[in-house]
Amino acid sequence: MTPRPAVICFAGPRDRYQSALALQENHALEALVTEAYFGKFWAETGLAGQNFHRFAKARHHPDIPATKAVRSPGAFVRTLRARFDRRKDSPHLAIADRLLGEKAGQVALRRRAPLIGYSYYAAAAFRMMAGSGLPRILFQVHPNGKYLRELFRQEIEKVPEARASLMEEAEMSPLFAANDEACAMADAVICASTFTRSSLAAAGSVAPAHVVGYGVDLDVFTARSAAPSAKPLTVGFVGALSQRKGARYLLGALAALPKGAARLILYTRAAIDRDLIRGFASVDVELRSGLSDTALAADIRRCDLVALPSIAEGFGLVILEAMACGVPVLCTTSTGGADFIRHRRNGLLIEPGSVAAIEQELAWALTHRDELFQLGQAARAEAEKHTWAEYRRKFFAAYANVIG
Repeated sequence: MTPRPAVICFAGPRDRYQSALALQENHALEALVTEAYFGKFWAETGLAGQNFHRFAKARHHPDIPATKAVRSPGAFVRTLRARFDRRKDSPHLAIADRLLGEKAGQVALRRRAPLIGYSYYAAAAFRMMAGSGLPRILFQVHPNGKYLRELFRQEIEKVPEARASLMEEAEMSPLFAANDEACAMADAVICASTFTRSSLAAAGSVAPAHVVGYGVDLDVFTARSAAPSAKPLTVGFVGALSQRKGARYLLGALAALPKGAARLILYTRAAIDRDLIRGFASVDVELRSGLSDTALAADIRRCDLVALPSIAEGFGLVILEAMACGVPVLCTTSTGGADFIRHRRNGLLIEPGSVAAIEQELAWALTHRDELFQLGQAARAEAEKHTWAEYRRKFFAAYANVIG
C-alpha cells in the first residue's frame, strides 16, 4: 500500500533531486517546495542565454514534472541577494530559508499532507504545522547546530589559527540558531550518516532517526584501471579548504613528510583563508577549480588518494565519488565514510583532529603503493553498493516506515 503523498522542501538541486524523485517514482510526491524549478522547455532551450540555460538545466529533473513544484518567489529573490553578499551567515540567506519553510508549511496545511523538511527550512514550517496532526519529518542535512557550535568552540581553543575559518560557519551565526528547534518538533528524522544521527542524540533529540546514506553516479565516476604513475604521493582534496574539513591537520601532516614526497591537489571554487594555511609554505599545493563532474572524475582518477579529514561532516559525497573512481579515501569517523569504510581494507579511517594520525596513514601510503591501489579497487566494489537508485529505495522505505 502506497503511503499518502508528502510535501518535500529544499532549495536548489539538493542531492540531485533524488529525495523528491524517491517519492515521485512511488506515487508519493504531493509537492516539491523550492525557490526555483523549471520545466523541460526552459531546461533544454538556450533562448534566454547561456547563463540562464545553465541555471534552468540545473534546476530541473526529467522525471519530476514542473507541475509538482511550488515556488517561493520571495525566497528566490533573497537567495539572489545572498549570492552578492557571499557571507555564509548572510541575513538574506536566513530570510530566504525562513520564507521557503513558511511556504512549505502553507502548502502542507492546505493540502493536508505530511511534510519532509530539510533542516535549513524545517523549523519555520514545523511551527506553522503545530497542532495540525500532520506528520513532520526532518531531513537533517548536517550534524545538529547546537552540537556543532560546541565542537567548533572546542576546536578554536585547540587551534586558534582556525578561528576565522570556524566562525564563518553558518552554525556559529545567531541568524541560523532557529534551525536547531526543528529536531524538537519533528515526529521523525532522516539523515545521511550515523555520525549525524549521533549529533542529534547528543543535542537531546528523542525523535526516531533513520540513516539513509547518499548515492553516487557510477556512470560519471568510473573506475580507473591502473595505478597513477606520478612519483610524489598525490593527495586530492575536494571542497572549501576549511578547518571544518580538517584543513590544518591535513596540511600539518603533509608538511611533516620528507620534502617532495607528496603533493596536494585542491579542487575548490572557494577563496583560500590565509590564516588557515599560514606556516605551511613547504607543502606543495596545486589549485584547480571550475571543473565539471566529468572533468573532476577524470582528475581524481590521477590521485593516489583523496583526503577528507573533517571534524564534522553530514556525509561527504566526495567520499563515494572518489571510491567510485577506484581511489581510496582517507577520512574520519566524523563523516559518512565511517558507515562503510573499513580501515586498510577499502580505505583509510581515522579519528578526527589529529595531525599524527593523518601523517601515519600518508607515510604508510608512501611505502605501500601496490596495497593502496588494491584499496582503491575494493573501494570501487563498495561504491557500487551505493547507487542513487539504492538511496531512493531506502529513502522511500524510511518515509513509509514513518507514515506507517
